[in-house]
Amino acid sequence: MINYISYENVQIRGMQVEIRGQDGCYLYITAQEEKPIEEYGNCLKMLKENSAKQEEKILSVASGMKVLIVEDNIACQKLIAAYLKSLGIKSISMRTGEEAIKYMRSDNCSLVLVDQILPDMDGVEIARAIRQNSNGENQLPPVVMMVSYEVPNMEKLLEESGILDYMIKPIDIRQLKRIILTYQREGKA
Repeated sequence: MINYISYENVQIRGMQVEIRGQDGCYLYITAQEEKPIEEYGNCLKMLKENSAKQEEKILSVASGMKVLIVEDNIACQKLIAAYLKSLGIKSISMRTGEEAIKYMRSDNCSLVLVDQILPDMDGVEIARAIRQNSNGENQLPPVVMMVSYEVPNMEKLLEESGILDYMIKPIDIRQLKRIILTYQREGKA
């Protein structure tokens, strides 16, 4: 799925434009006739400008966001927190599902990024517990799972547990930008 196009995701090869999605899918557009390279340059210039506008949009919504990172790998936690900080987004990190569920009972966030497998429970169990423990007063944040690999029927499993999306590790800043643009919601910081 290609939610947005950034300048870095586009390559021109002869009469074909290749656009790479954050999930690894490709979209190919083939020109019907050969055009001067200057016309392709204008297209790339427009993409670059569009990419800058998307950055502005991320930064404009980021100021009110707080993301809960539920990840037992400290290096991965720090990397995601650094990416979020570079976008102006506050984050809080938890190492276990139990800590995350306890935190969600007393505080609110804009987005939850949860690891697929944690020492005490898996990401699906955490998402279900967050949904079950909701007191109905606060709008529940979107939950996105971080996975090491895709499994068959993953979308169905995630949907049943209330997880809206997933990112495949290693997480990079483009994946986070896609998630933020897709599930942006101002939280109570």
